[in-house]
Amino acid sequence: MSMPTILPAIRSHVGDWFFYVTSLTFQFVNDNIKAPNEVHDRKKLSDWIQREAIETHSESIAKYIQENEQRFLGALIIGVYNGRPDWAPLKIKYAVNSLGATEDQQKNLDGKLGLLSLSGGERLFAIDGQHRVAGIKLALMDLSAESTLGEEEISAIFVTHDASSVSGQQRTRRLFTTVNKKAKRVSNSANIALDEDNGFAVITRQLIDTHWLFEDKRKHISYTSTGSINANDEMAITSVVGLYEIIKDLFPTSGKTKFETERPSDAEIDKHFTICLKFIDLLIEKVQEFKNVFVNKKCSANNYRRESSNHALFRPIGQRMFARSVQLLIARGKSIEVSFDVLLKTTMSLSDKSWNYILWDPINRTMITNKLVIAETQLLTLSGQTPRNNQCKIKLDQLLRSIQTENY
Repeated sequence: MSMPTILPAIRSHVGDWFFYVTSLTFQFVNDNIKAPNEVHDRKKLSDWIQREAIETHSESIAKYIQENEQRFLGALIIGVYNGRPDWAPLKIKYAVNSLGATEDQQKNLDGKLGLLSLSGGERLFAIDGQHRVAGIKLALMDLSAESTLGEEEISAIFVTHDASSVSGQQRTRRLFTTVNKKAKRVSNSANIALDEDNGFAVITRQLIDTHWLFEDKRKHISYTSTGSINANDEMAITSVVGLYEIIKDLFPTSGKTKFETERPSDAEIDKHFTICLKFIDLLIEKVQEFKNVFVNKKCSANNYRRESSNHALFRPIGQRMFARSVQLLIARGKSIEVSFDVLLKTTMSLSDKSWNYILWDPINRTMITNKLVIAETQLLTLSGQTPRNNQCKIKLDQLLRSIQTENY
């Protein structure tokens, strides 16, 4: 914002939030409401949030605004960054009590109605209603001089956002996911980027924000909506969704659902974060191909996704297979370092026949991505370790027998 603004408003509260209800013109929304990218440190993560939360539905909303005379849009929830709304309550005087308001009713109105003043130094972003904001912006593009669309209004709820503290950022992210979970379902990828109650999502963001491997300039993490890596991506080793799945795979089976749905304690988050951080560091330390790409920079990550040098740990499915196996060995009493040493004795080259029809289709020369449990069982077996359970062993044996039958 740049110009001071005064808005008529109602002040209310729910839980520990105070909020101000008002209305904004479409033109004000177009000029002043930004994307919700103020709540993350890595710029690429912020850009990704914007794509996930906004771009998918904005065109249909713009068309609705432009073509439907009976258009109506739900309220926006607006976060105020770099400033706080200045509230001036109005005192209501009943010269003539034509409404027949009782004394209690009159008292309840005191302090509720007033003026919300914005100095112009605030930055405003949509916590809820990102699609509507984007749709309004699209609808106002290339308007005729006679159009009055910019004068139309939408209701808005203002809350304050403290970006200067970690707790303030967490509070806003939690509000974002809460209102979206209770309304239209937020995509899995957007929740990974914003959910403050999902311990795995919290750790995913922490790793992206703090580990040197995921610095924006290195381009080693892909900001896509899926766990896959684009075939033309030379630099990425994983995606946000792929990293999230690895972090889940490294967690013990017992308690996993609770860790994902109920905000864990800081100590619990720190404990699992340490394991995940160590996992990434050990990949770089103990896997020569990782050293070649990320330390010595002899080649790009995509070199190890080519058929001639196809490496399991450069594939999302292979990374998950390895993470699950590491977690199982840790649960059996081995350290994470020893777990790595045991598993890395097995070849990770997908050109080896031991991975045929499990991770690699030698006929069509494509990856197989729907046999994660069988791949884990094969890795454990080749490493001289007992499979997770007897059912896993049976499934692997059945597959191997069917492969032998087809080859004869």
